[in-house]
Amino acid sequence: MTAARWTMAGAAGLAAILGGAGAASAHPHVFAESRMEIVGDAQGRLAALRNIWRFDELFSSSVVFDFDRNGNGTLDPDEVAEVSKTVLESIAEWDFYTFVTVAGRDVKLAPPAEIRGLFDHGQLTLFFEMRPAEPVDLAAQPVTFSVYDESYFVAFDFAGEDSFQLLDLPKTCTKAFTRPDPDAEAAEWMNSVSMLKPDQKLPEDGVNFSQLLATRIDVTCAP
Repeated sequence: MTAARWTMAGAAGLAAILGGAGAASAHPHVFAESRMEIVGDAQGRLAALRNIWRFDELFSSSVVFDFDRNGNGTLDPDEVAEVSKTVLESIAEWDFYTFVTVAGRDVKLAPPAEIRGLFDHGQLTLFFEMRPAEPVDLAAQPVTFSVYDESYFVAFDFAGEDSFQLLDLPKTCTKAFTRPDPDAEAAEWMNSVSMLKPDQKLPEDGVNFSQLLATRIDVTCAP
């Protein structure tokens, strides 16, 4: 499935190049090796977070198909810039798949000023920074960071705890890495959303399984 086809539907976010993948999916169709840098200050306040997403070769090749204007079989810097601009405009509706919560409450993040890209060894990598739109004190209580697509079309894979880096924060800060293990109920929910039509919404069953299944990191800088 190419990016050109994805732009016709608009249901699954990153595919909106990336505009959407049609119906939600029980299994991811796009995979991104992911890392996050959590940047703070000496007082334990959150300053910014930086996402680094390296996409799988199949998806990257579809992007080449749609954005390789000169037909040289790769993405030149100007073409990567066009991809980055398109992604920036496309995934804002999905909050850039980036979520920060404090005691279960979503923290508002300012959208990135830009997304930068790199095409290397047949894979597309995107980089961008987001800043909190409100004060976030990591020393006051734990803060949860996660990246996920609620339609489950795009899988953001954080290999382990080292995929989340703490920068410029006090040495007392700690992080707790969680990779949930899907259970039968969650699997049933994912199968149910795979049957949705493009004009249908995710079921309002009071449980956000895409959030529950997302890899996350809890950070605290409590003394």
